[in-house]
Amino acid sequence: MGHRVLLSSSMKRLLLMICLCQTAPLVAADSSALGDLRFGAAYVRARSLSPDLQVASAAVSVARSAEQTARSAEFPQIGIRGEYDWAHQKVEGDYFGVVDIDRSDTFNRYAYGLGLTQALYRPDLFRTVDLAKINVSAAELSMDSAEAKIALQLARDYFAVIDALEVLRGQYAQLSATIEQQRQIEDRFSSGLVKESDVALVRAARASAEADKIDAEDAVQAARMKLALTVGGDFKRIGVLQPQTPLPPLNPGDLPSWLKTALEKQPALAAARAAVEASRVGIELSKSRRLPKVNIVGTHAWFDADGGISGARTDLDQRIGVEVSMPLFTSGAISADVNRAEAQLMQSEAKLSSAELQVKTEVQRAWMSAASSQRQIDARRRAVEAAIQSESSTRVGLEVGTETTADWLQSVRRRYEAERDLARERLAYLGSIIQLKAAAGVLNREDMARTELLLKFPEPGWPQPPATDTSATGSRPLR
Repeated sequence: MGHRVLLSSSMKRLLLMICLCQTAPLVAADSSALGDLRFGAAYVRARSLSPDLQVASAAVSVARSAEQTARSAEFPQIGIRGEYDWAHQKVEGDYFGVVDIDRSDTFNRYAYGLGLTQALYRPDLFRTVDLAKINVSAAELSMDSAEAKIALQLARDYFAVIDALEVLRGQYAQLSATIEQQRQIEDRFSSGLVKESDVALVRAARASAEADKIDAEDAVQAARMKLALTVGGDFKRIGVLQPQTPLPPLNPGDLPSWLKTALEKQPALAAARAAVEASRVGIELSKSRRLPKVNIVGTHAWFDADGGISGARTDLDQRIGVEVSMPLFTSGAISADVNRAEAQLMQSEAKLSSAELQVKTEVQRAWMSAASSQRQIDARRRAVEAAIQSESSTRVGLEVGTETTADWLQSVRRRYEAERDLARERLAYLGSIIQLKAAAGVLNREDMARTELLLKFPEPGWPQPPATDTSATGSRPLR
């Protein structure tokens, strides 16, 4: 979910922590039956199946290999060389003081040896190594960012199922209460205590509750299918946020502190800063191509010819020295390359500014959501208490004739809506905390472990519809 949110080394510790927190072993990633799915196990599976993370991991390997290649150019380069030629020579005229020579020969010629090159002064190589180091750092930061996005997406999918289950649980409770009230109204109608319109009203309320239940079941099924795609298989149950579970505080509580943290530790920003630094080094690299290059060069070679105008011979050639080269005129190629690097720097700086704005926006949005949910939780808790009291008094009024069936049905709906809204607000607050830490770049293994500990498998009675039977009924849940 968001500097290293999940730092490269921290990521390993995170995975270890999550695995230790699991009480049930993971099954293979290609299994379609996962059983009870814990939050930590779901994250491990989502991470192992993510193509984005595979791309980011491959990019890190590419960058590290490129750094090794760049570094190797600073060290001695030794090569072996061999040649074979079939040669035909013909000379007419003077040849090394011999007058009026007319001679030709066909022969074989061989050459083999070793060559050595050692850079002494190569600004281009030095800048290439610097650039490769920055690219490795940027690739690692991008991988951290990818891991954070996977964790955040998993949290959204996992919480979406919990949220849908909360709605379904409220619909089950409301339908159960409506059915019970229908039974009582019909009994009273048979005794002549209520009007037929009351019976029709409660039956309509039951039908409406049943329709709402079906909608809620479909919403649960859709959320389950989305999570199943993320984790690579269907599952039985997931952990839910119980009403009595205490929630973590919003710490620190002020927005400026979160913004400051995000600007310092958000991996996406760090990667953008690395790109700016890489562009600056790229300018230096382009300019360094105008400078002299100084190398130590050496050769050790044998030449063997079995004929020729000068006769058969074997030569040994050994040399060592210093080679200096510097471009004088390249038809504007170096200047064009410098201009390209400078334009790339401007582009990287603009992307950095855009990334900073985006991070600030995400932090502000997540903080406002968390702060708002924190305030609303207490208000919604009071609303639940008031709704329960209202339902109780309305039920009594219905029994004594001071309240109508419509009044009672409305009070029942308000009660279960209030309970549902409280549960969803608590879940939204927890999700906002995760989003805020991810946006600020400080989500760590302890946060992931604490989140899993907050989500408990529900007691019997919680609605968790069975998995989809795609072979028989398409996307309809088994009943």
